[in-house]
Amino acid sequence: MPRRSTFRTWDDYFIPGTSVLRNKFTGPGRPHGEVDGIVLTQLEEAATALRTGELADEPIDGVFDYPHMKAIHRHIFQDVYDWAGEERVAPVGSFMTKDGHSYYPAGPTLTEAAEAQYRQLAAKDLLRGLERPDFVHELAEIWGELNVIHSFREGNTRTQFVFFSQLAEQAGYRIESSRFAVGSPLREQFVEARFHSQDTGSNARLEEVLGRAIVPLPRPASPGTARPARPSPSRAVRGAARPGPLAGGRASGRDGGYGR
Repeated sequence: MPRRSTFRTWDDYFIPGTSVLRNKFTGPGRPHGEVDGIVLTQLEEAATALRTGELADEPIDGVFDYPHMKAIHRHIFQDVYDWAGEERVAPVGSFMTKDGHSYYPAGPTLTEAAEAQYRQLAAKDLLRGLERPDFVHELAEIWGELNVIHSFREGNTRTQFVFFSQLAEQAGYRIESSRFAVGSPLREQFVEARFHSQDTGSNARLEEVLGRAIVPLPRPASPGTARPARPSPSRAVRGAARPGPLAGGRASGRDGGYGR
């Protein structure tokens, strides 16, 4: 069984001599995993779609805190990366900048910022009891802030989407994931709205975009009424950043390492 890799620096995430992330698809001649970035993307998409579908059927129990978000990430990426469910460890000491958009540096600053957001969410009773305009506003605020924090090395958008879909449901709303399918206009607007949040500190555009995909859940006619089936977010929003340079001069044809 291959020994688990240790991740302390930015370069530790990569297969030596490549811009491909170390991964679990090991085999003869592939001690650090699949070395072809295109093949890795295909394998990752298949594995994570399956795991995300599992979460649509059986959500992870939690209280919508940082450990809950990490548990969702761990489940989605458990077949792909050793660091699934773990906070990223790089870059340290300065904001990570990609295509002119900044993300939190790794380390205590990131941890404290993330935990503060989850404390605020808890203080707001997990957004329960809010009228739709207020719910959409509050959801956009925390989603925008957690995106800037960007806790994970890869897979932030997919994890956030599952987390916030589950959060919305317990608050009486549904995020219609099909509206964010690849190639849809709303998906592109979602991407741009998140960049706008990062650049300006305003989540107003994100609020407007989310507002077009959030609907109230029907109220059960009686205590025994079955809960409506959840739409699976597994193939909805999967990458909210454009290809671009990585910190340290590496290049990636996927997402610059921080978008998905």
